[in-house]
Amino acid sequence: MANYSAPVEGIAGGYTGDSLVIQAALACFLGCALYSAIELVILVFLTFHVYRGLYFWSLLVSTAFGIIPQALGLLLKYFMLAPIWIPVTLSTTGWAIMVTGQSVVLYSRLHLLTSNRKVLRFVRYMILVDAIILQIPQIVLSYGAVYGSFVFAFLYNIWAKVQLTGFFVQEIIISTIFIVQTFRLLYMYPHRSKRRTIIMEQLLVINTAIILMDISLLALEYMNLFILQTVLKTFFYTVKLKLEFAVLSRLVSFVHYDPELDSSTITGRQQ
Repeated sequence: MANYSAPVEGIAGGYTGDSLVIQAALACFLGCALYSAIELVILVFLTFHVYRGLYFWSLLVSTAFGIIPQALGLLLKYFMLAPIWIPVTLSTTGWAIMVTGQSVVLYSRLHLLTSNRKVLRFVRYMILVDAIILQIPQIVLSYGAVYGSFVFAFLYNIWAKVQLTGFFVQEIIISTIFIVQTFRLLYMYPHRSKRRTIIMEQLLVINTAIILMDISLLALEYMNLFILQTVLKTFFYTVKLKLEFAVLSRLVSFVHYDPELDSSTITGRQQ
């Protein structure tokens, strides 16, 4: 009987155990991710009146071309419903789009809070460099682990940890900048204290939840619980994108509600 946590089994094939509980859990989390992703795509089209802008496209692409292919690929692979090249292609490309798209979504929020070009440029280049350095080797090793020798699977297991750690650090940096800029903005305009307190609490809860999800994924990765980690990662990223969507809605609502905010201080608007 195969171990559902085995990293090599997870990338090169499906779950071969006989636990109905594990099978049900995998199907449940991936099904919820698919449902939430489709729901988010619909919400995006219903919420935005003009279909343009970095936030709109990053949210749409990371959901429609990231989470959905990733979830479908994992379903096909772990339940062995298609030739292995199909789910590997879907999940590998889906993961690359999903994780980089998530970072772009985080980056696009910063335009609501700061016009500091150095900060924005740093975040932009960090996302670009990480996408190239961390994603390309992952794609090569994914196919190598399936069609190549055991060496590729061994290297894949190492690189998967490096990659996930790198993206964790990246999201922590962006979220920290976001939190600092949010407190700066709210401190600059201390009126409507009740509204300020509510928004601050919501932002803290949401960002804390995002960080906790990232930490749990890192823990699962370093415990070599590959299948469980990839399934929860897909589900968590769906939740994170929906939380990001809620954060932006509250920020836009706050900015538009306060006529005293200067456009030179707050850049970017939800269309």
